[in-house]
Amino acid sequence: MKVSEGQAKLQFTLQKIAIAWSFCMVVTSFNRIAIIEMGLPAAIISLLIGVYTLFGPIQPIIGRMCERWPIFGYRRTPYMLLGTLLGSLAFPLMPGVLVDMQAGSGLAYFYCLLLFCAFGICIAMQANVFLDLLNDVTTKESRSRVVTLTWTVQALAMAGWAWVFGILMPVYSLEAMQELYNLTPFVMIGITILGLVKLETPLSKDQLQEIKTNPPKPVKLLEPMKESMAVLTYNRQALLFFVFIIFSLLSVFLQDMLQELWADDLFGLAAGESTIYQRFYNGIQTLGMAACGIFVGVTAKKRLQAKKAAGLSVENEKTLPMDFGKRLMAIGATLSIIGFGLLAWAAWLQNLTLFNIFYCYSAFALGLLVFPSISFMADMTVEGQESRYLGLWSLGQVIGLFLSFTVSGCLYSLLVESQILTANIAFALIFLLQALMVVFSFLVVRNVTIEGLQNGAEAEPDTGIPAQA
Repeated sequence: MKVSEGQAKLQFTLQKIAIAWSFCMVVTSFNRIAIIEMGLPAAIISLLIGVYTLFGPIQPIIGRMCERWPIFGYRRTPYMLLGTLLGSLAFPLMPGVLVDMQAGSGLAYFYCLLLFCAFGICIAMQANVFLDLLNDVTTKESRSRVVTLTWTVQALAMAGWAWVFGILMPVYSLEAMQELYNLTPFVMIGITILGLVKLETPLSKDQLQEIKTNPPKPVKLLEPMKESMAVLTYNRQALLFFVFIIFSLLSVFLQDMLQELWADDLFGLAAGESTIYQRFYNGIQTLGMAACGIFVGVTAKKRLQAKKAAGLSVENEKTLPMDFGKRLMAIGATLSIIGFGLLAWAAWLQNLTLFNIFYCYSAFALGLLVFPSISFMADMTVEGQESRYLGLWSLGQVIGLFLSFTVSGCLYSLLVESQILTANIAFALIFLLQALMVVFSFLVVRNVTIEGLQNGAEAEPDTGIPAQA
C-alpha cells in the first residue's frame, strides 16, 4: 500500500539518520581511538574497517530472503530491524576488543574482524530493505524526491552526530568511550523503529500462501557478477567508466579515515575537538551538491522552455545531459584540485586557521564534483542489459570505498607511523595525491559517452547466454 509523500519522507529520513550514527561512529571515533589513543597500526585498522564495504554485493541475496521468508507477515520491516540490531550490538563490544588488541592478543584482531563483518551485513540489509520498501510504498513520481531528501539528510545527520559525539566525549577515556558505544543500540534501534511504524502493510493470507506455493527462485550471486565483469573485456567505454568510479570515490573519500588523525598530528586537537572536520566535510559538501543540483534544475527548466518555444520535442530531454554534466564536472574537478593544493600548503605550514578555511572550500568544491559524477551512473546503461551495467557500477563503488579505507591507512602507516616523514609533510603529500586522483579520474571519463558505451556493448561475444535485464 502506498503512503503519502510526507510520511515517506519523514520515515525514510529517520532510517537514514539511524544508520548515520554508526557511519559517524566508525570514521570519527573508532579510527581515532584505535590509531591515536591506543597506538594500533593504521594499516590494519583501516583494513578491518574497510571489510564492511565488501558485503555490498550480497544485497540481492538479502532481497530474495525477504521475498521468500516473510516474518509475521512482513517482508521488509523485520529484516530492517534484525540488520539494525546485528550492527548496533557490535559497537558496545568494540572498546573491550580494542583493549585486548592493544595488549597484543591476536584473537582480538579476529574478533574485531567479526564485528565489522556484522556491521557490513547490517549495512547490506539496511540498504536492500530501504530500497525495496521505498519501491513498495512510494509512487514513481515521488520516489526520486524522497531519495534525494533522505541522502541529503544522512550527510547532514553525520555532521550532527559528530557534534553530539564531541559533546559526549570531549576528551578520550576508555570509560567515556564505553558509555558512548553503549548508546548505539538504543539510538539506532529506537530511531529505526520510528522510521518503520505503520509504513509496511502486512501480506494477506492469500499472498502468504502464494509465497509458500510458488517461492521466488534463489539468487545466484556469482553468475551476475561474472557477467558484469565480462563486460570489461570487450567494452572499453565500460572499462573507463569503471575505473573512473573507483578513482573518483578514492579521491573523495580517502580523507574519511584521516580526518581525526591529522587533527591530532598536525594541530593537537582532542577527541571532541577533532569531530569538527566530519561536520565541515558532510555539512559543506552537502551544500555544494545542493547548489549544483539547484543550478542544474534551473538550467534544465530554461532549456526545456526554450525548446518548447522553438517547437522542438522535449520527450527524451534529460535534466542533466552528459556533455553539460562534464562541463560541471570539469569545474568541480578544477576547484577540488585547487582545494587539495591549498590544503597541502596549510598542512605543511600547520596553520590551523588557514587549514580550516581551505577545508571548507575543499568540501564545497567536492560537492560540486560529486553531484554530476553520481548523476552519470543511472544513465550509463544499455537497454536490455541494465542489471549487468548497474551491477558493474555497484561493484566499482564497493572497490572504491574499500580502497579509500585501506589506502589511507597504508599511507598513514608508511609515511607517518614509520617516521619516514614528519606529519606535516606526509599529509601535504597525501592531499597532493588526492589532487592527482581527481585529475586522473577526470581524464579517464572525459571521452566516455552513453553512445560509446552502447556501441561497445555491440561487440559482446556470442556466448549463447541471454542478457539479464
